[in-house]
Amino acid sequence: MKIEVLLTDKVEKIDNYENNLKLFEANKFEAKKNQMFYMSSNNTNEEATTLVVGTDGCKSEYDFVDLGASIGKKLNNDCDLRLTAISENLNMNLIEFGITLSTYRFENFKSKKSGEIKVNILDSEFSTEIENKVNSIFWVRDMVNFPALTKSPEFFQQKVEELIDGLNIDFKSHNEEWIKENNMGGVIGVSQGSERSPKFLIGEYNTKAKKQISLIGKGVLFDSGGLSLKSPSGMETMKTDMAGAATAWGIIALVAKEGLNIGLKVYTPIVENMPSGSAIRPGDILNMRNGKTIEVMNTDAEGRLIMADALAYASESKPDVICDVATLTGAAYVALGVEIGAVFSNDKVTLESFLNANNDGFENYHPLPLEQSYKSLIKSNIADMKNSGGRFGGAITAALLLEEFVDDLNWIHLDIAGPARSRSSSSIYPEGGTGFGVLGYFNFLTGEANN
Repeated sequence: MKIEVLLTDKVEKIDNYENNLKLFEANKFEAKKNQMFYMSSNNTNEEATTLVVGTDGCKSEYDFVDLGASIGKKLNNDCDLRLTAISENLNMNLIEFGITLSTYRFENFKSKKSGEIKVNILDSEFSTEIENKVNSIFWVRDMVNFPALTKSPEFFQQKVEELIDGLNIDFKSHNEEWIKENNMGGVIGVSQGSERSPKFLIGEYNTKAKKQISLIGKGVLFDSGGLSLKSPSGMETMKTDMAGAATAWGIIALVAKEGLNIGLKVYTPIVENMPSGSAIRPGDILNMRNGKTIEVMNTDAEGRLIMADALAYASESKPDVICDVATLTGAAYVALGVEIGAVFSNDKVTLESFLNANNDGFENYHPLPLEQSYKSLIKSNIADMKNSGGRFGGAITAALLLEEFVDDLNWIHLDIAGPARSRSSSSIYPEGGTGFGVLGYFNFLTGEANN
């Protein structure tokens, strides 16, 4: 099937406008953003069907991606698509990206599958770049959407190996014995309540590049809360708690495919947080990779424990910038809602570089402060710190704990607990994993590679 998409901000710009005036009026088409309809056609051959799409009001990157995704949702069959821009100043790259995003399906566990719709955009200038981005985003979505029973540490490793197969990425998988030998008390402590042994996965790309970046992703495959047990409803979406780790691997795969002139190392501790007779208890003290100690006040504040070990380990190689991404705190989306990622940094220039790379971008970020006076909230009487500072400022106190493990390196911390998962379906985001964070960090790393 062939479809021509006419993109216009004014009805009058369409050829034969006057002859089709009644048709536009009948469909109440005024060329406003996301208004669209199929023009009736007398064609019985394979000539193109025409989809008329309004663009008036499209300004931001999100608007253009949303427009493309809305077009994609209008397509019910495999088709060749030709985009014809009648309006000026349209971002065709983002529109194509949105169309491709709309094709996502996760039907691995459905007995009846709707099937993938294949959309071939004719004469595209952006197809390879879009394909690489979408493949990483869809992989992250899939990994988030797999149920926890399926998503063992071995399964996660297998999927990572499939993702990076054929790419210029060196991969290492470390087992529980290695983790213990390397004094990662946080990773061991969180994982010891589960029957599934932890893993520590490392990927390295372009280690000879002048600028080196390290990226840590939180990999809690399921978070029950441990002995500080979550409510039943609170556990329903906790298969999402490994979104940071999946995002980190999606990013390095994209960076390698695009051949960025930058070094990138990914570190992902992979654990389950489960209650059992062997689980850590509130009041326990963990010895961390860098020699610091943490008193566990709440076993449901577990992500920062595994991230702290990984940050300390990554810091030892002295990267130019150390980054992390995690579904770390509910406090982050209480503060910013479920569509905005929280950004923390200990360096003003690095923070501005990240925000500028994503200014008015498809993914929305907002900085939160590393308020040093709040460190008193995580002060422990019997250890160097405690893992929970209480209800208020929870995203900040969690970030302050992580800061203790980055060894004074320039550091960015993304808390994506809100936007990592969509609570309801839209054209861009079906309910479930979103892949949020892949483009945010890719944009930042592209800027770092060009500096």
